[in-house]
Amino acid sequence: MKKTWIMLLAAFALVLAACSDSETSEPEDLKEKDSHVEDKIMEEKADDVSEADEDTETEVEKKESEETEESTSDATEEESDESEEDKTEEEEIDIIEFGFDIFEAQANEDYDFIESVLSKGSSVDRENNIIRFENVTYPHDYEFISKRDFKNLSQRYIQDEDSIIVGFDVTDYENESSYIIDTEFIQEDGEWKLNDMDVNK
Repeated sequence: MKKTWIMLLAAFALVLAACSDSETSEPEDLKEKDSHVEDKIMEEKADDVSEADEDTETEVEKKESEETEESTSDATEEESDESEEDKTEEEEIDIIEFGFDIFEAQANEDYDFIESVLSKGSSVDRENNIIRFENVTYPHDYEFISKRDFKNLSQRYIQDEDSIIVGFDVTDYENESSYIIDTEFIQEDGEWKLNDMDVNK
């Protein structure tokens, strides 16, 4: 009986070995078909990936191009804004210096210079040291600044609108008094002209 059991066990082992071999080994046809299917799937994936890469590259190139155009446009606008600001700043400095020149001409009674910088509708009364401003909302006379007040003159503020308005401050610390002279400058025939002067005490 022992022999029978040994034979049965040996037969069972052979059956098991045969079954395990048949499960792992496939016929050659199936192996080839599977490898062809896998190859096609891999090719399709590779094509999809390369198309996706091309689309991504195109999108990236478009974005980079747009960003370059925007940055170039922004840089040009910034340069333009900066040059306009510089120009405006220089113009304001020139106007302020021009204002000081006019006050100096008044203190020195330089009538020819004053008449040359007045806008149309304004005139100088040489006998009374007065400038008449007729081309303004409220026509009025302005009395020349004295030499003493000219020495205490400083620029206080500037407003740049249709015309440029500069406020000059006269402060006499000895007598503890001060007042503002508003001056208005306009462009006339391509040159800056004095259009108005008004004292605010």
